[in-house]
Parts: sequence; C-alpha cells; structure tokens
Amino acid sequence: MCRLSAPLAVLCCLAALPASGADSNTEMADREFQAAHRDFKAGNYESALRRYQTAYRLAPHPNILYNLALTYERLLDYDAAIAAFERFLAAAPSRDPEALRTERPLRLLAERALRRLRALPARIWVSAIPEQVEVSISPQLPDDPRGTPRWQGTTPTVFTVPAGRYLLRFHRPGYFDEEVPIEPRVGQALLVQRHMRYRPRALSVASSPPARLYLDDRLLGWTPLEGSVDVGTHRLRLERRFYIPHLVQLEVKPGQTPLRYQVELVQNARFEVVLGAALAGAGLGLVALRTLQEKPLEQTRDHEVYLPLFAAVLPAALGAGLVLLGVNQVPASQAQMILGNTTWGALLGLGLGFGVDPFGILPHWLATGGGIVGATAALAVERWIHPTSGRVALYNSAALWGATLGGLTWAYLISQGWSATFIGNVEGSGSSGNGGWALLVGTASGIGTGALLASLRPLRGLSRRQVALIDLGGLLGGAVAGSLGLGIGYGATQSWREAARAGILTAVGGIAAGLVGAALLTRLRIGGPSSTRPSRALQLTLPSVSLTPQSGGIAADLTLLGGVW
Repeated sequence: MCRLSAPLAVLCCLAALPASGADSNTEMADREFQAAHRDFKAGNYESALRRYQTAYRLAPHPNILYNLALTYERLLDYDAAIAAFERFLAAAPSRDPEALRTERPLRLLAERALRRLRALPARIWVSAIPEQVEVSISPQLPDDPRGTPRWQGTTPTVFTVPAGRYLLRFHRPGYFDEEVPIEPRVGQALLVQRHMRYRPRALSVASSPPARLYLDDRLLGWTPLEGSVDVGTHRLRLERRFYIPHLVQLEVKPGQTPLRYQVELVQNARFEVVLGAALAGAGLGLVALRTLQEKPLEQTRDHEVYLPLFAAVLPAALGAGLVLLGVNQVPASQAQMILGNTTWGALLGLGLGFGVDPFGILPHWLATGGGIVGATAALAVERWIHPTSGRVALYNSAALWGATLGGLTWAYLISQGWSATFIGNVEGSGSSGNGGWALLVGTASGIGTGALLASLRPLRGLSRRQVALIDLGGLLGGAVAGSLGLGIGYGATQSWREAARAGILTAVGGIAAGLVGAALLTRLRIGGPSSTRPSRALQLTLPSVSLTPQSGGIAADLTLLGGVW
C-alpha cells in the first residue's frame, strides 16, 4: 500500500484500481486511467482530462471524479472542478475497509480544495468610452433583484468580487445610464466594455424678431422654441421675410446644462438698394443729357420733354434691374452706409459746384463724382469697421440734419430780397453761389458730427428704431415751429417774404428742440422697458389727468414727472 501525502502522489495509489480480467470495460478503464495519470504528470492536462473522462465513462469509480477535479483545477475551470469535487464527496463511501482507508484522506483533501475554490474571487475589468465614467456593481439577491451598490469606481477600473450574479451600472452626465447584468464564475477574469450613448442636449433658441426655425433643413416652428437636440454637428437656420437668413453650424457637445441661442436678425435692405440704384441711374441719365444738350434742363422745350423723361426712366430701370439680378441679400447697415454716403457725397459735390460755378455744368458732374466717392468710401468703411445698424443710422441722421440746416440757410439767403436768385446771390453782383456754399458747409458739418457721435461709446447702444424716433421728433418739432413762425410772421408783417424768414428761423429752433427732446425720451424708459438694453436713466411715466366731481365744481389732478399736481 502506498503512503503518499501530496495530491499528485495519490494518483499513484489510484493507479491500482481493482479490475476484473474478465471485464473488458474495466481493463480499458484501467489503461485509460494509467495513461491519464502519465499525461497529468507530464503537464498535458487537456489529454489527461479526456482520458479521465473516458475512464469514468467505462468504469464510474468515485476516485476518478477526484482526479477529474484536480485536472479541471489545473485547467482553471474552477466551476467544473467544484462540481467534480462535490460529486466525489456526494458518492457513498466504500464498504471495503482497505478502500475506505484510501478514500478518507482524499475526502479531506477534496473538502479543503472545495473550500479554497469556493473562496476564489472573480476579477472584473471594466472600461468605457468615454473614460472617467462612474460605475458601480450590485449583487442580485432573491430579495433584492435590483441590488444595492456595494462597489464603486471610475473607469477604467477592476473589481474583485465573489462568484455570483451582479448588475453593473454606468453613469456619466450627458450620457444615458446603462445597466449590464453579469454572472462571473469562480476565479474568472471578466472584461466588460461599454460605449456610452449620448443623451440629447436641451436647446433653447430665441430671435428678435421671431422667425421660422430650421434644424438640419427640417422646420421645427417659430422662435422662441425649446426642445432637445442630439449631440453632434447640426445646421441651424432662421428665416423671416424681409430679413437676411441666419445660418450657423451648431456644435452640440455632451452636457446637462441647456444650450441657449439668442439671435438678432439683420434686416434685408435689398429694396432700399434697388431704389437707390434706380435713383442713381436716373441722376446719371439726367447728367448725361445735360452734358449732351449743353443747356440747363429747365430750358427744355415742351416738344422735347420726352428727352429728360427717357434720360431718367431708362437708366433708372437699368440700375434697378442690375441690382435685382445681382444682389439678393444686403444687410441694413451696409445699405444704409452706401445709400447715405452716396447722398452726402452728391450733396457735397452739388454744393461745391453751385458755389464755384452756379450757372454751368460743374454742379452736375461734381454731384455725380461725389456720389461715386461716397459709395466707395462707404464700402471701405463697411469692410473694415463693420458698424452696427444703429451707429450707421446715427451717422446718417446727423448728416441729414446738417444738410437740412444747409438747405434752410440757402432758403434764408433767397428770402433776403426779391432780386435774389435761386443760387443765393444777388443778380448782377458777380459773386459766387452763396447757397451752394451753405449746403456744402452744412452737409460737411453734419457728416463730421455724425462720425463723432457714432464713435462715442455711450451712444453705441442706440438702435435704428431709436434713431428713427429721434429723427421723427426733429421733423415734428421743425414742422410745428416753422408753421407757427410762418403764421405769426405773416400776421405781424403781412409780408410772405418776412414770414418765410421767420418761419425758417423758428423751424431751425424747432428742429433742435425736437431732436434734443426725442433723444432724451428715447434714452429714458417711458411707461415700460426700452426696446433695447435697459437704461440706467430715470424711469418716467406718461402724464395723466383725473377729474373728480366735488361740491361747487370739479377737481383736476395732473400726474407728471412722478408727482401729482
């Protein structure tokens, strides 16, 4: 009888399995067992496993299960090893005393191996795309199928857990949470990889004014609009009639904070450019006619009236047609700058021409050249500075009122005497055209003032609408004051010439008062918030009158400037 202590030595003892020479299966099982033993000692565990399985199939002796369990353990198939050890221990002990003495140490070794194998942990390697994903692992128990997280980490990470059923949970802001059920076996090395799916990002789009919103060429509705958008690159387009479409490539990255997109749409001034091209074409046509016929247009005879008509209409139609065919989108600021500078350049040239040679063709040519120079300068300024629509409107407003002041001065010179001509000088005096110089100085002063005002930081917040309201205040102030001056002057002097002079002077004062008053009211918030950014100035309320009947009369209360009068 062999007395060996190591499990491998036990195999030598097991080689002497009882076998009956008459039983061929037992003989074959004995040969397979001996061959499996040799393969096991040589480290050829795969061959040993097959031979042990064949031997057990031919002669199912419990001791072969012990050898199978050892072979499974060498092959790292711990679950099969545990099952084989359990089957070996579950088999009934041998009744043969000699065989029982051999089985007892094997049972002790099997029990120890079984406890050791059952305590072997599983190792779980967890990774995710992207990295730095929070991951937790929860055991799935009968009374708690969802499991309570017991191990946590951040990918990439490794968990060492006992064999069993678990639930892996992945979490990262901006991505969908994911759950992966796993069932690692004893001593198993398990690799779990997940590619996280992006969670749609909350998106809020607003525009001023409201517009149709397209996302990836799909109409979603009118702004303001709130919703969600998938992570990635998208095409965002806002469209509204009479405004330039706003196109932007929207890069949406993973995240939880909502994306807020505020758009200020730009007016499409194509119609204004078409109108300006028509007027410019008409002016060029009339200048060409004046040059060819070598006489003032006002001297055109009745039967030749078609000449200035065709000279104005045909070039106007040609200019408007070229712009319609070649220009589709023109920002309002650019159109304002081009049209305004063309006008102011033409007025400067006209004033210079009337001042130098009031009776010749020079004013016409200088007006044409001044308009071309002004348009060219406007394109350069627009390209290099990119002023806002409000700043351009402020500049044009100052130039407009400067030119208006020059024109009113011209009119005042004409009203000096009945012998004064249209150009502002007295007939026969031989002087130059004083009216032209007045127009030149007034327009140049307005241009300089407008450039200065547009560069001042406190005034850069004015919008085009606010500037238009200021201009409206100047217009109303000039019209009301001029009308009052004209009426009062005629009533006092009974002379239209003196009344005209009084009306011009009062109109200038009314324009100044109207501009200043409208500017103050525009910068203040009257009866509510301003249409642009909030103002820090005093908030005023509109005046109101309340009438209360009382004994012996009526009490009137006037609310004005925050007080009751």
